[in-house]
Amino acid sequence: MAPSKRDNCVPCRHQLDNSKITALIKLLRGLPEASPELIQKHGIDPVDYDLLFRSAIESIRGVYSATAEEKRKFLQVVFDKMKDVGAVKEWQSIGTKGRQDYRITLPNKRSICVEAKGCPDGNNMNIWERPTWAEEFIVWSQCPDSLQHNPGHGIWSGISVRLVPKMVAEHQHVDAFIFYDGRCGSKHRQCPKSFGLTDDLRSKATDVQGYPASRWMPPPTIYLFPRTIPHPHTNKQPPVHDLRSCQFANALLETFKVPKVKREEYTNWVKVETKADSEGNWIKIAIGFDLNKNEPAMEGDFKRLRRE
Repeated sequence: MAPSKRDNCVPCRHQLDNSKITALIKLLRGLPEASPELIQKHGIDPVDYDLLFRSAIESIRGVYSATAEEKRKFLQVVFDKMKDVGAVKEWQSIGTKGRQDYRITLPNKRSICVEAKGCPDGNNMNIWERPTWAEEFIVWSQCPDSLQHNPGHGIWSGISVRLVPKMVAEHQHVDAFIFYDGRCGSKHRQCPKSFGLTDDLRSKATDVQGYPASRWMPPPTIYLFPRTIPHPHTNKQPPVHDLRSCQFANALLETFKVPKVKREEYTNWVKVETKADSEGNWIKIAIGFDLNKNEPAMEGDFKRLRRE
């Protein structure tokens, strides 16, 4: 797949040759012309193919959307593991229909809300509200079947187009964003991280085997957000969270056996700069790796905040 600056938002890359996706799309769209006898053999009039093709796609999308249960299982296995190792005291699902929200209590009784989402560039990334009881609010994205673009492509969109603008415009604070699912550390989404688990967590959480070792599960990819909500007049460039102020991130890295001295290196950051002029309010977003390094891996330009 063609490289993109957005890809730099995360070190991992998909291994799938997306030219094959393009070839398959071309094959399916051109089937009536290429092989009309094949579709007629199945009782389909080539004239009706386009309409039936679109309907079939929607039906297939509905089937794959039903894999929400698989995503739910993945999260719950991770939370169970966190509880087993003592990183969290307890957790519970508090989601309603169509929502996968979780309330997690740390050993020091700190309350964490985890909002589960699909792909970061999807519209549902805009649909959330931080509960009043949450001492930390975490958005967790799972995107196991979207392999056309590298993970960074969607991560940049989710953070810069959806999460941060909503946070600033609607004064809804996000403490951290996590991109992590069963494809992480597999042959289709190879992971450069050195630490992780080699127990039965992967087999309990997903059918996708690890790579290069079938049981290996890498630590989650975590992005810490500003500690406070940016504001173009009163809080133009707030400092980013660390692993003391965002304790859920530290609990995750502890669970996945990342040594304490390496955890900051394994944590990404999101910096937000705001300003105001006669034309309105503006935001600028940068993403980087390692809490001890200031060099951004991806940095946008100032953009007008449209949700005012």
